[in-house]
Amino acid sequence: MSDTEQLFVAAAVWGLIAAVIARFIPNWPGRIAFFAIAVALPFWELPYGYYNFRKLCVAEARLLVFEKIPPQESVCVRDLDSGIYSGLIRAGFRRIEVTDRTDDPKRDASSGRVFRIPRPSIQSTYCLAFQSNNALPWRVLRNDVLIARATDDKVVARQSRFSWEGMWWQEQARPVLGRGGVCFDDPQRPSFALRNGVS
Repeated sequence: MSDTEQLFVAAAVWGLIAAVIARFIPNWPGRIAFFAIAVALPFWELPYGYYNFRKLCVAEARLLVFEKIPPQESVCVRDLDSGIYSGLIRAGFRRIEVTDRTDDPKRDASSGRVFRIPRPSIQSTYCLAFQSNNALPWRVLRNDVLIARATDDKVVARQSRFSWEGMWWQEQARPVLGRGGVCFDDPQRPSFALRNGVS
């Protein structure tokens, strides 16, 4: 069961508990008022937050290409760690230019594909960049993988991963009470798109 499904189950169970308690209130206006307050206080954000989260997932949790990208054999990145390295090797890049830090210089030297290059000397046409924890409305965080032109940093493609923190009480108690949900596409898609080209 996903985080989002668990959140809806929690809302349904809470609603049932509130309905049972409301039956002990002697008059209907009191019952209705109690039920509305008991359910709205913890879950008033649920329909709005979920709608916003799902809308973003459908529209942007995939590779969005803004201009044609010819196939590339070389790519640049600012920092290189083992996850990024293995993804780029799997995609088939023959040259990986690193402008800042790397987590394994020995691996890089033995690969024959990784080169430490100052930013002005980049030979690659495109760079992969990463932006994390961009806060959006309704407690949604967006993490982006960007394909940008090396010459002017213009973003030509973007793939986003969204995580919804859920209700206010989930955010306050994080990570104990979970989150509202997460959505993403294959994280390798930008690397393969850049290596093989996109029209």
